[in-house]
Amino acid sequence: AKVAAPRYDRGAITPGIVHLGVGAFHRAHQAAYIDECLAAGETGWGITGVSLRSADTRDALAPQDGLYTLAVRGSGGEKLHVIGSIGSLLVAPEDPAAVLAVLTDPRT
Repeated sequence: AKVAAPRYDRGAITPGIVHLGVGAFHRAHQAAYIDECLAAGETGWGITGVSLRSADTRDALAPQDGLYTLAVRGSGGEKLHVIGSIGSLLVAPEDPAAVLAVLTDPRT
């Protein structure tokens, strides 16, 4: 299957959203929608994800620079999209001060 890469410069994205919990639902729905917004030129809506318990998601995405593939399956077959909207991932128990800083940042 053909894989669609992000259609924007990830280096130009600024964080505008802090999302608590970076599980599969968030990545498949909210982060995918924001990825479409970024592709449309709305570059101020990058996501800073915050894991409230585990470093597992951060550790899995770190070697991929936060990128992951979303598979959308339907009657027309499967479409693969590389999602790049999550710019950084914090783990609350490891660095609560960093989490507080992004939560209180006026840009987010």
